Amino acid sequence: MRGIAIGLLLGLLLTLAWAEDLREAKLVVRAGTLELNPPALWDGRELWLPIQHLAQLGLPVEAHDHAVKLTTLPPDQPAAYVLLERKRGINCVPLRDLVRRLGGFTRWDDSSQTLSLLARLQEAQLGHDALAVRTSLPVAWRTLKLENPNRLVIDLVGCALPEVPLPLPEPSGVVKAVRIGQFDPHTVRIVLEMDSPFATPESGLHSAWQIALTPAPQPPTVAESSDAPPMIVEETRPAEPPPEPFQIPTLQRTPQGVVQLTIPLPEGVRPKVVFLENPLRIALDVPGSLQDAVEQTFDDPHLFVRTLRAAPIEGGMVRLVLELSRSVGVQILSGNAGVTLNLRAPRNTGGKLSEKVIVIDPGHGGAQPGARWREGNKVIEEKTIVLAIGRYVAELLSREGAKVILTRSDDAAIGLYERTTLANNARAHFFISIHCDSNPRPNSASGTTIYYHKDDADSRALGQAILNEIVKVSDLPSRGVRSDSMLYQTGLAVLRTSQMPAVLIEVGYLNHSFDRAKLIDPQFQRRIAEAIVKGLKAHVEGH
Repeated sequence: MRGIAIGLLLGLLLTLAWAEDLREAKLVVRAGTLELNPPALWDGRELWLPIQHLAQLGLPVEAHDHAVKLTTLPPDQPAAYVLLERKRGINCVPLRDLVRRLGGFTRWDDSSQTLSLLARLQEAQLGHDALAVRTSLPVAWRTLKLENPNRLVIDLVGCALPEVPLPLPEPSGVVKAVRIGQFDPHTVRIVLEMDSPFATPESGLHSAWQIALTPAPQPPTVAESSDAPPMIVEETRPAEPPPEPFQIPTLQRTPQGVVQLTIPLPEGVRPKVVFLENPLRIALDVPGSLQDAVEQTFDDPHLFVRTLRAAPIEGGMVRLVLELSRSVGVQILSGNAGVTLNLRAPRNTGGKLSEKVIVIDPGHGGAQPGARWREGNKVIEEKTIVLAIGRYVAELLSREGAKVILTRSDDAAIGLYERTTLANNARAHFFISIHCDSNPRPNSASGTTIYYHKDDADSRALGQAILNEIVKVSDLPSRGVRSDSMLYQTGLAVLRTSQMPAVLIEVGYLNHSFDRAKLIDPQFQRRIAEAIVKGLKAHVEGH
């Protein structure tokens, strides 16, 4: 009997632990809450969706017995399959992972236990008489006609703006002006100013479509009295030469340890280059002809590249993706014959984290509170949040055996140049400044941004390594690793005057309700600190 009782007790404890690990959750798709039975389950980081509900989402996927196949795999994603897992006896798909791989975005609201699924706006291209729109996932869209001034409004429901703003289309044909913005948390609005707004079709559910902005031309009619039909002469344009067939370039390692990759390009063509995380990747869009996606893998860690992938994208272009085996310093050299990427181990890396001197800089302090937010009689200040995170980081680094210097360990005002003088005099290997973001319009921006100085490849690599770990635990969108020249022509003072690789981390937006609820949570602060240390360690030790 005693054994049975102990068994029942253990079973009860396991059941309770199981119940605590998974909470029932709601799912919002295209601004509508889905009725799900059995319900979706939230484990604190991932939403597990019973596989039988997947068809309701309208995603470009195929469900199989043990996995979900992405039928339109974005070229920068590492695998076409997402594995299912058993949750409470039901096969479930990890929805956040699936949506991320498809180029979408999810947002978790802890107060309502709700996950919102959003597409990203990828293109809004204006032609002479049509608007072409493309999103990463299908969105519900509709057109509206407004007056004073006359406007055509296109609402994309279930959509969010990209992290890197799209270039606004140039007014063309019947369109006088164009505006694109986040109308509400679930809707991107495109506004076209026109003398006589016209649109067909007027609504739909698509991820790529065109909206005609002028009535279709009528075929010419022939007058009854005419002896012969008029001759219609069509203007002909010389055909553009087809793009050159694309071939995956060869990786070459120089005696100095630099890995080179050269891509032939027409003279004057400069590729679009994007740095991505989770996993660490470099993506380039280049002209070329390619029928099917191709992939090449490498086992040599000295090449810094785990996989090279190429896939055709629209407009006679090819996306080449380098999935990295570690963070790397990247130099991009353009010449008459093409572009060359030089990859190398970043400065001050190698060896163990325990051998490094690291300066942690909690921003602001004293009479300089930084960003502030008032809730009733309570004032939330940036300086307090970043000090808590900075202390956690220092504690964790000390456990790793590293020598850690805090620019401030209490609520003290420290000058900008004092911070970097301290780091420079200590001959520190890395400088990490921690901040919270803010902007003039509350609830309009969310997520984590990491800044490096100008075009410093070593600092950019450090920022990528840290952001790669932050996005895994924060539940906040990544706003990328960006040059501080995007903020100021001369950059940020603490980055400009640091003699070692240096980054400034904007953990989240204090004036966004979703970010703020996390920033003031001590458990979230500790998770961010752990991610910073984990990213720094991977950066130093190369794994």
